[in-house]
Amino acid sequence: MERNNLDRELVGLLFPGIVKNDDKAIACLGGIRNISNVYSSAGRKRLGLSFQPENPFVRKIFGASKRAAGVLMKVKVKKVREGDVIKREVISTTVVGCVKTMFRFESMCDFQYLPVHRETSDGPMTCDLEKYLPCGTDTLDFMLQPAPLFLIPASFTRFERPIGYAYTDKKYPERASPDRDRESVHNKIRSLRGTQVTPYIFNLIDDLPTEPHEFYLKQREQRLECQPTLNQEFEIVKKLLEERPIWSLNLIRYHTKLRLVSLKVIMPCLAVYMKTGPWRSMWVRYGYDPRKDPSSRKYQTLDFRLRHAAGVRSMIMSREDTTDRERQPKRKFTETAPVNEEIAEGTVYFRPGITPTQRHIFYQYCDIQIPEVEEILAAEPPPGYMCHLKRGWLPANTDEICRDHMFRYVKDTLFNSNNPEMKYEAPSGSESESNSEDDTTVNDVDDIEDSK
Repeated sequence: MERNNLDRELVGLLFPGIVKNDDKAIACLGGIRNISNVYSSAGRKRLGLSFQPENPFVRKIFGASKRAAGVLMKVKVKKVREGDVIKREVISTTVVGCVKTMFRFESMCDFQYLPVHRETSDGPMTCDLEKYLPCGTDTLDFMLQPAPLFLIPASFTRFERPIGYAYTDKKYPERASPDRDRESVHNKIRSLRGTQVTPYIFNLIDDLPTEPHEFYLKQREQRLECQPTLNQEFEIVKKLLEERPIWSLNLIRYHTKLRLVSLKVIMPCLAVYMKTGPWRSMWVRYGYDPRKDPSSRKYQTLDFRLRHAAGVRSMIMSREDTTDRERQPKRKFTETAPVNEEIAEGTVYFRPGITPTQRHIFYQYCDIQIPEVEEILAAEPPPGYMCHLKRGWLPANTDEICRDHMFRYVKDTLFNSNNPEMKYEAPSGSESESNSEDDTTVNDVDDIEDSK
C-alpha cells in the first residue's frame, strides 16, 4: 500500500442518495462555487442541498461540518466470473488523503410543499411550476388573468429533527383571580420566558438600580457549585467595569474570551441592562448614572445599518439570514463545555479598513475610530443642557451624520478591495434606509431577560 498522501487533508461529503451522475449531485449542492464558499466561510455555515435545484419551492436540507478521522483510499478490484459466481480480487490500494472534516446531512427531508394538482380525483399528479415562475417578459395582461391560488408556508416544521414532546397541563398557569372562572380556557396565560425580573426601561425619572436583584445573586451561588472558576471570571469582568462604566456584551466577550454561558450569570450581578434609550443594549455598572454625567455620551449606542447604494449591502452577510447556519443545541452546563466562537474585531470596533461583520450592528460612539466622529464627541454640551430621552447628551441628527461618514468609509473599503470574488450589484433601493431610534428591529446583542 502506498502511504505517500497521508499528509494531504481532504474534506468529505456524505451525499444522502446514490450518485450516478457527479454533475447532477454537485448541482443539488449549489455548484462548486457554493461548496467552496461554505467551506471557506469563517462562521459555521452549513451546506444546503436541494433534490430539485430548479424548483425554488423545495425546502433545502442542510448539512453541518463535523470533525472526522478517516482515510480516503482508492482500491482497484479485479472481477472474474466463473459460472454464476463472481470472484473479486484486490489488485492495488492507494491512500488518496486524510479526511479531517465531514459534511453530513441528518435533517428531515420527507415533507415538501410543491405546486402539483390533480385534474380528477383518480388522475395523475401534474406539476404546474411553469405557471408560477415568470418566464420571459410578461405584459400587464398577465396580472389581470385569473390564476390558481398557491400559497405555501416558509417551512413544513420548525424543527429539522424529530423531537420528543412532553405533554403537560402546566404550560398555561391559571390566573390567580377569584372572580374568574378557573375552568375557562380563556382564563389561561402564557408562562413568562426567562427570569421573573422586569427589565429596565430607560427614562429620566426613575433611579437606576444600585445593586443586583437577589435572583441573580442566588443564580450565581448555584452556578458556583458546578463551576469553581466562576469567581475568577467574575473578577475579570468586575475589573473591566471599574475601568469603563458602560460595556456591550460583545465587547466584553471580545476582550475576555469568556463563554456566553458564564457572562449570562456574571453580567446581571455587576451591571444593569439598558433595554431602551441612548445606551440601548448596553450594560451600565451599578452605582453609575449616565444621565448625570455628560462624558457618558461617548458610550451611547449607534444603530448602524448598511444601505443599498451601489450594491454595498449585498457584500455583507445579514444577521437574519441564519437558515443556512448551524444552530448550537442547548446543553446543560458542565465544566468541559465547548468554548463559544470568538467575536470578530469588526463586530465591536469601526475604523478605516475594517468592514462590519453584519448589515445591522450596534456600536458605541467611542469605538468608532474615525476623525469625524471623534471630533463630534470632543465637543462639550452647552451649559444647562439636560440629558435627552432619545439622543442622550449628543446634539440632534448626530446619529445621521455619523452614519453618513461610516457608510462612506465602508464603501471605500469594499470598492478598493482586491478580492476577485466580490461582485457589485446595481442599487436596489434608496440611498438611505430607516435608522430611526424608535425602530423595533431585533437587537444585535443577547437580551438576558428575554433569553429562553
